[in-house]
Amino acid sequence: MKVLVVTNMYPSPERPHWGAFVRSQVESLTALGVENVIVEIEGWKSVARYAHALRSLPEMARREGVDLVHAHYGLSGAAAAGVRAVPLVVSFCGDDLLGRPDDKGRITSKSRWLVSVSRLAARRAEGIIVKTEEMRRKIPERTDVEVIPNGVDLARFTPLPRAEARTRLGWPAEGQVMLFAGAPTEPRKNWALAQAVESRLKVGSHPARLVAFHDRPQEELVLAMCAADVLVLPSFHEGSPNVVKEAMAVNLPVVAAPVGDCAERLAGVSPGGIANPEPVAFGAAVEAVLRAGTRSNGREKVAPLELSAVAKRVLAVYERVLADHRRAQEERSPE
Repeated sequence: MKVLVVTNMYPSPERPHWGAFVRSQVESLTALGVENVIVEIEGWKSVARYAHALRSLPEMARREGVDLVHAHYGLSGAAAAGVRAVPLVVSFCGDDLLGRPDDKGRITSKSRWLVSVSRLAARRAEGIIVKTEEMRRKIPERTDVEVIPNGVDLARFTPLPRAEARTRLGWPAEGQVMLFAGAPTEPRKNWALAQAVESRLKVGSHPARLVAFHDRPQEELVLAMCAADVLVLPSFHEGSPNVVKEAMAVNLPVVAAPVGDCAERLAGVSPGGIANPEPVAFGAAVEAVLRAGTRSNGREKVAPLELSAVAKRVLAVYERVLADHRRAQEERSPE
């Protein structure tokens, strides 16, 4: 099987973190025998790149002789909608269906436009993959939506002793650390709540230093997760946050707001869990983790989302879509 992978996010030397989960899925599908041709739409440079892709992708699909197109993110799916000769699978990633909130938790007007474009892409697609049940409910007109969270690379995200990880990062050996794996400038991540929790802990018996860690290669993120004492995710909105699964893979306790699939992922994981996104409740949950002072059982719980297991589920979608496409072609062909 040969697949044209269309994505607006893929790691590069300049942006090593950008779309790492897409690359991981591509590599895991390659290991199952899928031949992948990667097309990155650099939409972060100009929205016009999507219009260019809409014109160029049909010819590229024909020239490469692909069997199927798999687009990651709603805008990429819209850009790939012009490819008609082969079926289209679209993976929606989160805010492309859920919207992106501002720092008050309200969905922005630009984001509402993105959701409308994503829904158009969903109508065109023969196959749809979403990360959570919440996202699936945003496409009620389709009964064939597959809920497949991103996989986690258990070979890359593996536990290391905290002291070793801190030494390699150059972090102080003493003191507890709350890790915020996102950009403080991203409104939906709710950095203000993380800061409020840090302030509350400073006057209590378990003070902890808040560290923001973002836009870094996965190798460094692994070290930060092994060096920290708790991952905090106080977001207003998420799809299926990869950082939660990656933290689980290294047994880093997680305290998260009830967003996306966090409650499902963290069910049975201890210490840590879900907390209301306000300073008292969230701070109490973080303090309980710091007081426990142990790693979690997250790796055991996240094992079913190991990369190869998720890749097999994605491959099953490809096979179903291709079978449906061929059946439809046969029905249209004159006898």
